[in-house]
This record gives sequence, structure tokens and C-alpha cells, in this order.
Amino acid sequence: MDSGKPLKIGIIGCGNIVKAGHKPALEALGDVEVVAMMDVTPARLKLGQEWFHLPDDALYTDYQSLIDRDDIDIVLVTVPQQFRKEMVTYALEKGKHILSEKPVAITPAEAAAFSALAKQNNLRFGMVHNYVYFPGYKLVKSLIEQGEIGDVRVITLNYLGVIDNPGVREYQADWRHKLEAGGGVLMDMIHAVYLAEWLAGEKAIQVNAFADAPTYGYRNPEIEDLILLQVAFPSRYALINMGWGQGVGGVDVSGTQGHLRMTNEKYQTSGFNRPAELYSVHDWVRTDHEIPNEPDYLAHLAASFTGIWRDFCDAVREGRDPVATVDDAQRALEIALAGYLSGSTGRTIALPFPTDHPVYLKGIHGIADIASWENSKTRQAGIFGLG
Repeated sequence: MDSGKPLKIGIIGCGNIVKAGHKPALEALGDVEVVAMMDVTPARLKLGQEWFHLPDDALYTDYQSLIDRDDIDIVLVTVPQQFRKEMVTYALEKGKHILSEKPVAITPAEAAAFSALAKQNNLRFGMVHNYVYFPGYKLVKSLIEQGEIGDVRVITLNYLGVIDNPGVREYQADWRHKLEAGGGVLMDMIHAVYLAEWLAGEKAIQVNAFADAPTYGYRNPEIEDLILLQVAFPSRYALINMGWGQGVGGVDVSGTQGHLRMTNEKYQTSGFNRPAELYSVHDWVRTDHEIPNEPDYLAHLAASFTGIWRDFCDAVREGRDPVATVDDAQRALEIALAGYLSGSTGRTIALPFPTDHPVYLKGIHGIADIASWENSKTRQAGIFGLG
């Protein structure tokens, strides 16, 4: 691809994350241009038009017309995951590179099909796993790789203060609380899952979890608002504790020669504020590490999206994999779904899923096909179709 030619982008979906993350990132890059936008809600489409100064003939209410444009190189997909299968498949068949919001799909089978089609057509498929560009996590990763705490044994990500931000009211404010979303708080903040694998530097082989929905106030809940997830890698472990609410946030990594800890401003969970403090302890001696923070949280968020976009555009031009691939996203999805299945059955789940497994084929909807444990907190909560 001509490295001097601006990459042309079509955006499917005009949600809040486009304004907060993608818009400032694309404005920061000088070699890209948004040329078209699609949304099914006229009010959101109008907002998108204003954000990117688009003419009326660049606006669409159907994804096929946008994708069919000859001038589009990259399609950004930001609609809820339950609507992506046909859109992404059509775009890949039409020869468009894809950058997708997380989670990649509802089922691992869909994600695997995306990956196969992208490779077949020599296209790049990237994920908005933007937390790998947060400066705090980059520093944690660097300290691990430098051996600051010896060999890593346990990575703990506390995400018990996830803010339950509603979706756009023009669509459906509570869509994240519906079974059709493929999961609850863990799917909402699957960032912690891909971060665990990225920090571990290995692929997950076992998952054990508890998933419950006792507190978030929705009548007849369909998905979890609390999950305690244990992940085994070949030589280390990760613990992900996650819930909507005002619980503890932060990251702890324990190694053979010490540990490190990162906390966030206002004691909040990562992703909702900037990191406040990062220190390591080696042989019981503490060292404080300066985090190169942005001026405020919105700038902090936008910078992470700029990192993802810069890498993805370079990957398109260079014909290489982006930093976060569809295969990475499939593994994160399988870890999350394995957690849901473990919560239902009371058993440890081995990964990857067999390709004929009900959860591989049907995602969260396949959990009801497998006998649940009668004392399971997940079953007692009546979530994941077990009610």
C-alpha cells in the first residue's frame, strides 16, 4: 500500500466511545481520513456527521452501502457485539481491513471465522485493546520484562469498581445487561482479560470462576454483575476480580524476588481514571516509579486510542499483524466464557474449547446446554439462561 496516501476510514456505529476515544485519536494522526459513517439511529448519525464534518452523502443507515464504497480502506466497527457477524463478514469479503471494538464477537466460532477470512484475503484485523497503551500498564509490563520482581508467579487485577455507564439512550441504555450482549460485567470490561494474558506473556490453559448477580438492582437479572476469575497459564497464574460498583481497583504482581502494585486516582478501577501510584518491592526494598500521565483522564484515554490507531495503520501499510489481533480477541473471549461455564458447573475448564463444544459454537447461550451444579451461585442467581 502507498505509504504516502492517507488511509480512508468508514465508521459503523456512532456510540459514545467514538467521540471519547476514536475521534481524538484520528484527529491526532495526519495520514487518515474519515469518509463515511453508518448508524441506524438518525440522532446518532447526525452527531457523527458533526464530529467528523461529513457531507450528507457520506451518511448511511445500512452497513452494506458504506462498505461498498471503493474509497474505504479500513472499516471501524463499534456497534454492540451481537450485531457484528454479518457486518464484519461482509467487510472482509469486500476486501476491507477491520478495526473492531471489544469483545470481538458473541461466540469463539464467529471469531475464528473472522480470523480465517481475514487471512484468506490477506487483510489486517485489529482489536481496540487500547489498555495495552495505558502508560501504567506499559510500565508494569516493562518492569516484569526487566526482571524487577524475578519470575512472575501471580498477576492480580482488581476491577471491582467498574462504573456501570449506560449505553446511548437513542439505542438502548441497558443493552450491556441483556443476555444478547454475550455476558455482563466481564464482557463489558474484557480489557482485564486480555491484559492478564499480555502481562503473563503466555496463553491460558485453565479457568476457574464464581459468577453471581446479587446486587446491581435489575429485576430478573440475565447476566453477572460480579465475577471472581482464576486463570492458569503454563508457568504462572492470574486472578481477575470484577464487579459493577464501588469496590477495590488496582493491579498487583507477585514474583519470586518481590512484587509490584499500581493504584488509580480517586481509588477507582483502571479504565475510569489515571494511575496514581506504581511501586515495586525487590527483596523487601521499595522503589517508586514515575508514570508519564497525560494532563487529565480524557487525554489519557485518547492517547491509548491513538496508540492503537497508529499501530493498526502501520500494520495495514506494512502488511503485518497489529499489536492486538482477532486471534488475541478470540482467546480473551474463550477465557471469559470459560469463567461463565465454570461458575455454572462448579468445575475447572480447560482451554482452548473444542470446536464442537456448545460454548464454542453458541457462546453464553451454550451454557444452558450443559448440566449445571445444583449448588452453583450462578445457577441460584438464574443468569446465563439458567433461570
